[in-house]
Amino acid sequence: MRTGLGMSQEALAARLGISTPSVSKLERSEISYTIRLAKLAEVALALDCTLVYALVPNTSLDDTVQKQARRVAAQTLGYVTTTMRLEDQAVESDRHADQLDQYARTVIDSNRLWRSE
Repeated sequence: MRTGLGMSQEALAARLGISTPSVSKLERSEISYTIRLAKLAEVALALDCTLVYALVPNTSLDDTVQKQARRVAAQTLGYVTTTMRLEDQAVESDRHADQLDQYARTVIDSNRLWRSE
């Protein structure tokens, strides 16, 4: 494990009550993202640390909300667009973009972001 404390594998093995080769195996599983959370929590405890498991968004909450609202709006309006096109009543593309933006705001206001309705 990369303790950042300058601890040797031998010292960590002693704290965990395991062999030095087992520490090497733990390090490899950490590097390959295959370590189990339970094992990582056990290591943290042995190091007198708290394991913090977190998902950190890559974009802002506002960006996530806007993207999801547009996805829901596009899905819903897609049905309408298809029906209108079949009836030879298609909307111009710039008008369609305006409708998509407007409906996305409606999706946000009505809190239907994560429901497929």
